Parts: sequence; structure tokens; C-alpha cells
Amino acid sequence: MEIGSATQEKTGSTTRGCGWLKALPWNIKKAKVIEIVNKTKKLGKDDPRRIIHSLKVGLALTLVSLFYYFRPLYDGFGQSGMWAVLTVVVVFEFSVGATLCKSLNRGFATLLAGALGIGTEYFATLFGKQGEPIVLGLLVFLLGMIQYKLYLENIEENNEKLIQA
Repeated sequence: MEIGSATQEKTGSTTRGCGWLKALPWNIKKAKVIEIVNKTKKLGKDDPRRIIHSLKVGLALTLVSLFYYFRPLYDGFGQSGMWAVLTVVVVFEFSVGATLCKSLNRGFATLLAGALGIGTEYFATLFGKQGEPIVLGLLVFLLGMIQYKLYLENIEENNEKLIQA
């Protein structure tokens, strides 16, 4: 028993995963690869822009990930490099115009949220040390309540569209 556990400790998870993959019958692996290739070909024939878009997203994520994984770039940007990767995932759209529109909306929303935060902090400090946490709690609750109401209205609107269709 100890010999088996010592052997497993020496091998990494990648080695164990490759060993598991090699243990599969060749026909299963080959059939799965062929299935994936056929689906990709069909997708490429139906709409080649989707393949090009997926390649662009992959390239953008790879390039932006360099900020996080290479030590000289990481030292320059620090933990902020991780946010660049997240921004690519959130903002990147199918067309350039949609990406530009989404990134501008995100930028304006960030500025608005920053201004709202500064204004809220200033307003809360007017109530003194004891009243500040209460005011901040009430404002956060009010903002959450408004956001939830807008969310429910959006769901109801989408449900009505689905029912009408």
C-alpha cells in the first residue's frame, strides 16, 4: 500500500490525467475527436464569422494574459493585470461596433458608480461617526431594492415577449 501511494505522490496530476486518457480505448478517443472536428467544420460552413470570432477572443485572452503570467509585466501592473483578462471576457463582442459600444457603456458606468460612491460617502459623513454606518446601510439597501425591482421588470418583460411569440 505504501509503494502505491508513494508512486502517486511522485506523479503529477497531468501525468495521471494522461495515463487515464491513454487507458481509454482508441476507438472512443478517435470517435470523439472526429465528432468535434465534424462539428467545427459544420459550424465553419454555416457561419465562418463565428470561427474567426472565437480565434480573435482566444488571441485577445492570450495576449492580455501575458500581463498576469510574465514576471516583468506582472511587476509593472501587479494584480490589476487580472482585471484586464476579465475585461476582455466581459466586453469582447462579435463585431467591432458592439465591442466599442459595450466598452464605452462599461467605462461610463464605472465613472457614474465612482461618482455615486463618492457622493454617498460625503452624504453619510454629514451624519457623524454614529450615523454614518446607518446611512450607508440604508443607502445600500435602497440601491439593492431598486436594482431588484428593475431586474423583476426586465424578467416580466421578457416573459411577456416569450408568451406573445
